[in-house]
Amino acid sequence: MRTCIIKNNVPNPVSLVTRHPDYETIHRRLGHISDKAMRHISDNVEGAEKICFSNKKHICHSCTLGKLYQHSFPENPKCSNKTLRLIYSDLLELPTLSYSKYKWVITFLDDYSSYCRVAFLHKKSDAAEAIKAVFWLWSNTTSHSVKRLHTDNEGEYMTLELQSFLREQGIVHETSTPYVYQQNGRAEQLNWTLLEKTQSM
Repeated sequence: MRTCIIKNNVPNPVSLVTRHPDYETIHRRLGHISDKAMRHISDNVEGAEKICFSNKKHICHSCTLGKLYQHSFPENPKCSNKTLRLIYSDLLELPTLSYSKYKWVITFLDDYSSYCRVAFLHKKSDAAEAIKAVFWLWSNTTSHSVKRLHTDNEGEYMTLELQSFLREQGIVHETSTPYVYQQNGRAEQLNWTLLEKTQSM
């Protein structure tokens, strides 16, 4: 992107630009700020020279690498055809200690019905007991039983106690790839929704 400089009558007290500055020089000296911010330099900085932008879009390689967001993962077209065939689970840390001294919440989301259930925990190591209690409750109160459990690779889901329980019940435990949180996206989104609603209330 080419730039032209319109000099003001007032001398520039801030060394933002050189005598004949170009877009790249200003852009880099100001920490790779956006075009929108650069358009307001002369309005907000006393003595700064006004920059005229050409219609050609400027692409900064460093900005592309440093500011590019990862594209969202496509939605999974496959879904369960019966209740409790697939359960998503994740842990949510409460921003403040609850009245009953709970610090953690474990969430459960049924892939078929989008039914949600939560259990409160004093500490993360209580997750295994909470999972067993919820799964036993569902097994005894419905005509269905959990077939698959999808979680991340956090330690509370990988304990010997929980793995032994899942094997005994014939429940397949699926885990996300490390650091790929999108593979457990439904549980992550549920946590954000619950947290936003509770904080708003």
